[in-house]
Amino acid sequence: MARLIYSAITSLDGYVADEDGNFDWAAPSEEVHVVVNDLERPIGTYLYGRGMYEVMSFWETPDAVAGQPAYVQDYAKIWQAADRSSTPGRWPTSPAPGRASSGTSTSMRSGS
Repeated sequence: MARLIYSAITSLDGYVADEDGNFDWAAPSEEVHVVVNDLERPIGTYLYGRGMYEVMSFWETPDAVAGQPAYVQDYAKIWQAADRSSTPGRWPTSPAPGRASSGTSTSMRSGS
C-alpha cells in the first residue's frame, strides 16, 4: 500500500498568495530549499488547485531555471519527474501539451 504524505504551504491567515496575488513571501533560503528537495525527491504525484498549479507551472520550463543555482535546478528536475494534477477549476486556455483533461480536472504525466 502506498503512503500518502500531505504537505501544505500557507500564511497564518490561511492564504497562499498575498493580497496582491504574490507568492514571493514563501521563497526559501538555499538551506531550506536543499532540505525541501530531499523531502520531495520521493514524491510521485502533486495535487494542486488550479491557482497553485499556475504558480508552480514555472517549474515546467527548463529555460525558466537556466542559470539558477544548482539547488533550484535540482528542484525543477524533481518537480518535472512527478505526475501533476490540478483540480477543480476551468483552465482559461487549452491545457499545455502532455496534459490530459477531463471535466474540471487537469493532469500532467511525468515525461511529458
